[in-house]
Amino acid sequence: MNPSQPQAVTNRTEPGSAKTPPSLGKVLLLNPPAEDLLIRDNYCSKTTKSNVIPQPLDLIMQTGRLAEHFEIDVLDCIVTRTSFANARERILRFQPDVIFFLSGAISWMEDFPFLESVKKELGGKTILVGTGDIFLEDGERWLVEHPFINAVIGDFSNNDVVNFLLENDDDLENIVYYRNTELRKSDNKRIRKKLFEMPQPQHDFFQHPDYHFSFVRKKPWATVMTDFGCPYPCTFCVQSMVGSKYRSVESIMEELRGLHQRGIREIFFHDQTWGIHRQRNLDLCAAMVKEDLGMGWTTFTRVDIVDEEVLRGWKAAGCHTLMFGVEFASPDMLKQYRKGYKPDQIISGLNLTRKLGIRTVGTFLLGLPEETRETLEATIDLACDLPLDFASFNVAVPRHGTPLRGEAKDKGLITDETVMDQSGAYVLMPTNTLSRDEVSVAKTKANRKFYLRPSYLLRRLLSLRSWREFRWQVSEGWALLARNK
Repeated sequence: MNPSQPQAVTNRTEPGSAKTPPSLGKVLLLNPPAEDLLIRDNYCSKTTKSNVIPQPLDLIMQTGRLAEHFEIDVLDCIVTRTSFANARERILRFQPDVIFFLSGAISWMEDFPFLESVKKELGGKTILVGTGDIFLEDGERWLVEHPFINAVIGDFSNNDVVNFLLENDDDLENIVYYRNTELRKSDNKRIRKKLFEMPQPQHDFFQHPDYHFSFVRKKPWATVMTDFGCPYPCTFCVQSMVGSKYRSVESIMEELRGLHQRGIREIFFHDQTWGIHRQRNLDLCAAMVKEDLGMGWTTFTRVDIVDEEVLRGWKAAGCHTLMFGVEFASPDMLKQYRKGYKPDQIISGLNLTRKLGIRTVGTFLLGLPEETRETLEATIDLACDLPLDFASFNVAVPRHGTPLRGEAKDKGLITDETVMDQSGAYVLMPTNTLSRDEVSVAKTKANRKFYLRPSYLLRRLLSLRSWREFRWQVSEGWALLARNK
């Protein structure tokens, strides 16, 4: 059989029939090389000047599904710092029939030429399937303008990649693809609060020592998703556009048991909003306590989800750090951008979390169209008044597929050519009343005012529990100062 011909396509199975054996061919899961240190993860696309190199969730979630049918390998060129030349050599040596790749608004300009040239060197028959933020908006256009790509998916948690490769077209959900030369689209309605299951991810591919997330406390660690997407309608967030699904307690526990057997005692639960499904979440925490896995963990949640019962349940199950999307102090902006809670809930939620001994991280968003000098100052003051251990000040990015992007384009704040770097390294758009430079100055001021308070520095010093944590704090602090020099 010709090794350059994707065997998954030539050995077609009918929808609903028995699954094809894993000897069909090879799939490479690829985080492409880049000149800068990039993050392409969970519809996030940005450069990073910090120490953060996440385990790529999109690839993790597909490993179990693909491994049921194909021989797979993973090449994360970002964590391994693999050059374009070395990545090309590695890919040609593996001779994949399929490449499932990450891309994004920040990197597609260099990703696509690399992928197209590699496909030619492989003989032109290798199937390329992509995922990333840019493909959530007008996926057909991306394939028409770049026909060397065979498909782009809009949901990395489902079985679309496998079904596309096996030509189970009736089972496709959210994908744009070529079948021979015909461009097709399957765009099922994004379902809210739907149960989904998946084969267990192959975490062994993602244990490179240079993976780093700021708030994990131990190595080795792993990234686990219990919920996909988010049911809340925040207009600036892409996660509100992809639906909301959740896994069963037993499925998650099976994954955690497997990680425990591998010696992993630290988890980043990469849910956008941990605890959405209250009782299922409490059941999960109770199961973690009952099995005594001894895992510490961190995750994202909301101030209007936490109460004493859930926080005690989370802490008993190993939670040591919670990240809250505070965003802004202005009640009007919280309402306009559909955040769904009020300033008093921010204060009470964080006070309760601190009271129960869980570290707190607040994320703040600066520079939305309605931002003014007064709202910026109010947000910075709120950050300094809240009981936060850490704060992350980000600038607004009108991401592909969000209502914010439409608003920003309608007001002339951005164009289609504006590069969507979500890192905040530079400000992408002005507000209705402030220039980009004014927003940038405010971001620098926010970091300095929050982190250089003598009371804050003393509290951080007194909270250190080990030499390792001291080195981590110095490393993170140095990276923060470098970004805000």
